[in-house]
Amino acid sequence: MIEGWAIWVVWRRYFAIYRKDIRFGLTTTFVEPILYLLSFGYGLGTMVGTIQVDGIELTYRQFIFAGIAAQTVLFQGFFEAAYGSFVRMYYQRIYQAMAMTPITLAEVLWGELLWDATKGSIAAAAVLLIGGLTGDFLALGALAALPVTFLSALLFAALGLLSAAWAASIDEISYPQFLFIFPMFLFCGVFYPLDQLPAWLQTFVWFLPLTPVVSLLRSLTLGTPIFWRAIPLLLIWLAAAVRLSRQRMLARLIK
Repeated sequence: MIEGWAIWVVWRRYFAIYRKDIRFGLTTTFVEPILYLLSFGYGLGTMVGTIQVDGIELTYRQFIFAGIAAQTVLFQGFFEAAYGSFVRMYYQRIYQAMAMTPITLAEVLWGELLWDATKGSIAAAAVLLIGGLTGDFLALGALAALPVTFLSALLFAALGLLSAAWAASIDEISYPQFLFIFPMFLFCGVFYPLDQLPAWLQTFVWFLPLTPVVSLLRSLTLGTPIFWRAIPLLLIWLAAAVRLSRQRMLARLIK
């Protein structure tokens, strides 16, 4: 039986470590979106001007900044779980050490996923905050987007944990990184509206997990029409990724 207190203890351990270097963590969290905003929002954005997105006129800066919020969740959730969990499992053997206490491996993995999702949410919250302060995002919409960012970060953290459980060495995490994560970054609507793609490719990318995340965050922060299919797609990916990642990692740790 999984105990909530044990998951909380694991989460607090990760937070205690994060708090020791919180200045570094917060600096990198805020600097990255600011650089994206300056380069794409002000640099490329001044060349593009305004664009039509689902019948609504937006500045390219608004459009790209909402995409950056989704991209931040993708990268933070996946890379923290993929590389972080592999190091903790294979090199530091932290999972095995914690499992020697009354905390079970199942609880350790829940704590891992929830912490990785928390870090992804913190990074996304920084983007949403900056977007709100610059006037690019709707204030209430940015606030409403926070639960979506947490669920999305949990999804990508689960994909990262699954990658770590599958990889025989840390170098093999590069396979899902370059064959799955980066293609989503390029084709799922972060940089341009999906209607710019061929119809067959639009259909395909809608079944990738980043597309519903981008769609929902744009709808909430910019007021674009909601594509309701994004919600079940996100939840299906979330349920499948969390279940499969925990099963695969438990099988690897126990054998």
